[in-house]
Amino acid sequence: MERQPTRIDAPAEWRSALTGISSGFLLYETVTGLAIMLLPFSPFNQFNVLLHTILGIAMIIPVIWYCIRHWAVRRKGNLSHYQLLGYISVALLLACIVSGVVLTWQGIVGPAIGATWDTVHLVTGFAMAVFIIIHLVSIVIRKVNKEETKKTLAVARGRYYQWLVGVTALFIGATWIWATMYTDPPTVSAFAEEYNWKYGEDRPFAPSLARTDTSGWQDDVREKVLALLSPEKHEAFNKAYESAKKEPVGLFSHIRSAAKVVETDEQTNTKIDAIIAEGAKWMQHNGAIDPKLLAGSDRCGTSGCHTQIYEEWLPSAHRYSSLDKIFQDVQTLMVDETSPEHTRYCGGCHDPISLFAGAKNSSNNSVGVEVGIDEGTSCLVCHNIVQTDVQGNADYTLQPQERYVYELADGDTAKFISDFLIRTYPKHHVSSYSRPLYKTPEFCAACHKQYLDKEVNTDIGKVQGQNQYDSWKNSRWFHGEENPQTLSCRECHMPLIKSDDPAAGDMTDYNRSLDDGMHRGHSTLGANQYIPLLQDLDFAEEHTELIEQWMRGDYEIPEIADKWTSGPVVRMEIKAPENVKVGEQIDLRVLLTNNKTGHDYPTGPLDMIESWVELVVTDSIGNVVYSTGSVDEETDQITDSQVIFKSDGFDRKGELIDRHNLWDLVGASYKRSMYPGVTDTFEETLQCPSMARGRIADNARESRPGSRLDDYAFDTDSIGELTVRATLWYRKANPEFLDRVYGTESDVRSPVLKVSEATATITVESE
Repeated sequence: MERQPTRIDAPAEWRSALTGISSGFLLYETVTGLAIMLLPFSPFNQFNVLLHTILGIAMIIPVIWYCIRHWAVRRKGNLSHYQLLGYISVALLLACIVSGVVLTWQGIVGPAIGATWDTVHLVTGFAMAVFIIIHLVSIVIRKVNKEETKKTLAVARGRYYQWLVGVTALFIGATWIWATMYTDPPTVSAFAEEYNWKYGEDRPFAPSLARTDTSGWQDDVREKVLALLSPEKHEAFNKAYESAKKEPVGLFSHIRSAAKVVETDEQTNTKIDAIIAEGAKWMQHNGAIDPKLLAGSDRCGTSGCHTQIYEEWLPSAHRYSSLDKIFQDVQTLMVDETSPEHTRYCGGCHDPISLFAGAKNSSNNSVGVEVGIDEGTSCLVCHNIVQTDVQGNADYTLQPQERYVYELADGDTAKFISDFLIRTYPKHHVSSYSRPLYKTPEFCAACHKQYLDKEVNTDIGKVQGQNQYDSWKNSRWFHGEENPQTLSCRECHMPLIKSDDPAAGDMTDYNRSLDDGMHRGHSTLGANQYIPLLQDLDFAEEHTELIEQWMRGDYEIPEIADKWTSGPVVRMEIKAPENVKVGEQIDLRVLLTNNKTGHDYPTGPLDMIESWVELVVTDSIGNVVYSTGSVDEETDQITDSQVIFKSDGFDRKGELIDRHNLWDLVGASYKRSMYPGVTDTFEETLQCPSMARGRIADNARESRPGSRLDDYAFDTDSIGELTVRATLWYRKANPEFLDRVYGTESDVRSPVLKVSEATATITVESE
């Protein structure tokens, strides 16, 4: 007897709550997946990510159970195209679930989700949706002969559609309610009522050129003024306005200057004043930035994402730019001798978090903020800069980016959620904090170029301070902006480091790739090898060792080896005679070449920095027969060096600028440094020692160290050979300055580093 096929209750399958709920889950996941991919960054879309993940995990058991149950019912009989579509859908669903679980795990433990898994999840998810739709449509449009069956199926399918739409709508509604209940933290805040608008109500951070992005506000004020003018005056006003913008005196001055050019009447001027007053009120209430929005660099390191970069930054000069005691003491001196508002000039580069918080004001004795005081130039300060100008003096525009939900909230749960979102929904994070601007030397120029204007040194006007950018731009290292032979700031000071950081790889850099396994080092090695140790910063010893290697030219950078020079930072050579007779005059010539630095050597605050040459001549058994440029052991002063690289600035009274009191600077009585690639030289003359002669110097300089100091009698045999040694030394701060900052009792001293050395040997012939 032939076995009858099992009858399938199709309406019951359609009516099943399991079928409806499982399908609702899948539709919701598909809809929110599309929303996450296509909608702009917003709290709503971030909550989509969270609920998409939570429900994606929650649906695994019911959906898989439904698939097993459905297969058990439908598997019998010959393979049909309906079954084939179903099998393909299930295979894609399993791949989507597996990839989703992996992405969720990566989002939890970090440091980032895998690009391959993300692609698999997207492709399989949407492909699954397409195949399920085709599978369902082919079943729905399948011809049914019996009217009663057709009606029963229609009712059952209606129930299915209700489940489908209801489940999806329920969770989308829950997402909307969650997003509505959440409030974004404000990106701006008000200045204190007593804030001093000394430099103009539209220039809250002057005399620093640092500013926030208020372009919308400026356009609004300008449009209101234009509305007061007749159309025929608009072109002239706009032209005069653009011309006035060349002077950094603020929006209100630019508007008044342009209004004067178009000869506005008294009534119009009164209305313009009212618009300006309204604009000033807006700035008062919206122009500052809560320090929380720029601080919190530790979150970058403790999130498990940028730990390596964070640890590189911790002992760097960018990190300690405000907590450095030298900066704090000079700032205090500036307050005492000028005003708290003058310290805004320094704040743009050294203490931007306090500056933008409105803390550099006469109402604040410390002219700083507690939040972020130990971060200096924090991660978010640099990575929120959206525009710079090569004028220097912190000429940059900062725009705090929209933050992820709960990113600024306290507590472990909030941090877990925001970290998870950053990892699993990283597009906004990457686009906000990784900009082409950061690869340019002009980005560095905003702070690494300095001048003092009348707002700082009152009646004097512009006096140039340190200027690394122009020195580099006019050097042998610059061959044009698009020329790959140009050696830029980041290539030397932020060399590539092996990394598994999410920031590793860069396909937009001319000599890099997306999978190069490198990131730009954030130690930003320079020439300050004592503050990290003095202030006991994390990783200070490792950082100091790197700086010393850097200063000596021992730090190799393979990716630019083909266009950078080799050898020491400053190459030295001694020109000396091969032979000399006892009692003869010896003419020595020492050449120093700025071999590696991309700017002047040395560079930075040359009123503090000292670099000098010590010249020592010894005989065959090591006796010193001539010496100049040594450091006195008691006073730490340099004794009579022929070459000292430093600057002696002077004030209006002709007195030395000796406390880094640059607000008094009017000029320099002495300044010496070496331009990139340039050779400096000096000559020294001495007499070859003979029997019973001591340390001999050039007779023209008898009063200087190196003159005959004793009656030491040389053994004739010991004078068979003379060794001439020239050493280039460097220290970040001279002892006089440090005594003024720390006090003489503290005995704080900057380490003295040997930068370069050269030797020559002279054979002494018998008389």
